[in-house]
Amino acid sequence: MRSDVNIFIKKDKCYVCGICIERCIMDNLRMYLAPCRQACPIHMNCQGYIRLIAQGKEEEAAKEMRKDLPFAGIVGRVCSHPCEEKCERRKEDNQAIHIRALKRYLADRWSVITQEPALLPKESGKRVAIIGSGPAGLMAAYELAAQGHAVTVFDSASEPGGMLRFGIPAFRLPGEETVKAVRMLEGMKVVFQTGRTLGKELDLEKLEREWDAVLLATGGGPALRLGIPGEDLPEVYQGLDLLRQVREGRTPEIGKSVLIIGGGNTAVDTALTCRKLGAQEVSIICLEEKGKMPAFPAEIEEALEEEIKIQDCWGPRRIVRNGNGNLTVDLSRCLTVFDEQGRFCPSLEETCSHSPSAESVIVAIGQKPEWGSLSKEIQGAGSSGPIADPLTLQTRRQKVFAAGDLVSGPKSVIEAMAQGREVAVSTDRFLSGETLRWGRAYWDGTCITEFPIDRSG
Repeated sequence: MRSDVNIFIKKDKCYVCGICIERCIMDNLRMYLAPCRQACPIHMNCQGYIRLIAQGKEEEAAKEMRKDLPFAGIVGRVCSHPCEEKCERRKEDNQAIHIRALKRYLADRWSVITQEPALLPKESGKRVAIIGSGPAGLMAAYELAAQGHAVTVFDSASEPGGMLRFGIPAFRLPGEETVKAVRMLEGMKVVFQTGRTLGKELDLEKLEREWDAVLLATGGGPALRLGIPGEDLPEVYQGLDLLRQVREGRTPEIGKSVLIIGGGNTAVDTALTCRKLGAQEVSIICLEEKGKMPAFPAEIEEALEEEIKIQDCWGPRRIVRNGNGNLTVDLSRCLTVFDEQGRFCPSLEETCSHSPSAESVIVAIGQKPEWGSLSKEIQGAGSSGPIADPLTLQTRRQKVFAAGDLVSGPKSVIEAMAQGREVAVSTDRFLSGETLRWGRAYWDGTCITEFPIDRSG
């Protein structure tokens, strides 16, 4: 009970949904927004469904979770769970509630609820083309279909799902989870067309003429190259290509020893995949110190548990074939990874002082969005700057919006979904003739007044 206002909270009934805060027109009730909810890119009501689970109301918990998240089976497996980093329980014994695991539990146990298509309103008569069926594209498709718009999702691959289907190993995300998401969307009248590539089978200008809005969510683009001698040797693979081959049921011949160059999640996933393919010696070579690798800490721990070695603070100079027929990577110590302005600009020692060898080398250093001529079409010749407005995600072409890694660069699955939701809001407003910016602001995690947490038991 608050002593300064005439408001009572029945703790046995409240599950901290936050609706009272959002709807109180007098602003009399100011409750601290839970840190886990602040940290979540889509601001899920984590504390709400967890409280319901604790009360034994699992079905209600699944319904509460479903309000915020249509793809719980995916997120419950591959989310980077920033919510757990901010979990209040850490103040007790430095152990967070396993929020992601609870999400996965509800998604699997109550799949009838979590995979149920949303009820559709009256059709708007508007048609939206979404290019790309990764996490941003799927979330945007869901939100726009839920508003009554006719949505068609195009993808260049043979199956929808984007990086969810081809870029994440099956031991992290089984293919059936992506299939379930697609089926749910098809239940909402979303149409999927595969084997359609922007710039080939799809022309942007034609799409603009034939559709009421176009949403570009084509992902992170092609894999980055090292740009060093020897990178084109046949035993040098790209991490994303290898992961895709394995997801398609093909088994690349990598041998018994592998060197992976890179420090992100793709590098770690590639290393673990190589171990599962039978490689006995697997090492990750990265520029950063182990504690500063961009890969998620939990995934790094998993790699170490699989006896994958991490050779940190090394940068590759060249790849050569040695006298044994294997590949040798000449490395120099990495002095700094970023320059004074914080830009990625590795500085290496002049001499090569370490030269490990292996049967295969795999490069997994990230991706770069490849706009090509599309950049000029979107921005105009000679223009520069962001490809889309950071808040509305609308490009300079009024009908065209963009979201996901194409706009932001490599991000997590949940961050891409969050941007997919935001771009859907903009697209829906555009189709309805509303202003795109009104009432919207960047989420800064600002809290007002702390609601005391009773820790007495």
